[in-house]
Amino acid sequence: MIIGVTDTIVSDHKYRMYEEWLTRGAEEIVCRRLSYKLDNLAEVGSCDAFVLSGGHDVDPAMYGGPPGHPKIVDVDRRRDDFEREALDRALRAELPVLGICRGMQLANVHFGGTLIPDIEEAGYGSHRSAKDAERRHGVTAAAGTGLLGITGRASGEINTSHHQAVLKPGKGLRVAATADDGIVEALELVDRQECRSHAGERFFLLVQWHPERMKDPGNPFCGTILRSFLSSIRSTTHK
Repeated sequence: MIIGVTDTIVSDHKYRMYEEWLTRGAEEIVCRRLSYKLDNLAEVGSCDAFVLSGGHDVDPAMYGGPPGHPKIVDVDRRRDDFEREALDRALRAELPVLGICRGMQLANVHFGGTLIPDIEEAGYGSHRSAKDAERRHGVTAAAGTGLLGITGRASGEINTSHHQAVLKPGKGLRVAATADDGIVEALELVDRQECRSHAGERFFLLVQWHPERMKDPGNPFCGTILRSFLSSIRSTTHK
């Protein structure tokens, strides 16, 4: 089974963390790096699932954000455009989709949503990562969501490493989880609990945290997401 994973571009080490997490305990999984630098958009068509990885800020021009904002840095429009087209192809092919951190923000913008340019400037506490330790905070899964069905837990603790966040969810998306301060931490599709991995249902989940980096893989907001995502791939490839 092949999972297409978008390249983080700036850090090979961080990209490898996605591969290591996705293939943990699943020898049949092979990851395929996707990026405009490799010019391999067509390879989405041969993938069985799709992951939008983390990285730098999404171009604010795509969601009506403030131009020249001093805290929006390292924008790479070529990456944005490549990943939006890759996401489009994955959705048309009805592949299981998982978006992580920037991946959630990019997907939200793709669906017509908007972002908070900088969380602290908007009056929230910092959600950035710490230099010497994994920074964490609480999270609550919304009632009736597919995420709650996956984790089996209404609340828990997640890591955090971002300065932007979802402001307005895109068309067809709903909030699946929030942080203690109200910041959106997960999105899923509105029409049904799409992120569940039951046979015949397509996995679609966007999370703001980094499950691939969490030190406790048994955490319900880490390990169960991986198991559900892989289960969804197996159920769709074995039809």
